[in-house]
Amino acid sequence: MRDFLKRVFAGRYGSYGTDRLCRFLFALAVLFLILSICTPLGLLYYVAFVLLVTIYFRLFSKNITKRYHENQVFIRMTNPIIDMFRKRR
Repeated sequence: MRDFLKRVFAGRYGSYGTDRLCRFLFALAVLFLILSICTPLGLLYYVAFVLLVTIYFRLFSKNITKRYHENQVFIRMTNPIIDMFRKRR
């Protein structure tokens, strides 16, 4: 199974593992899925589905430099927020 996954992800962005943006999108998708179960808002289910499709698109993308750049922009945007919470502790 491991060899199969190595062949599938060869030359793709997902072969480097998940980045911070993918992990954030996944956590957001899980949150929206839980909220869609707990509330009558069906729209949240579709938003979660779109987020999961986006994650898979990023993982299977062969444009590694663009995905890396997207992650770097996300890190630059979120680092001040994360640092603010770290300073409070």
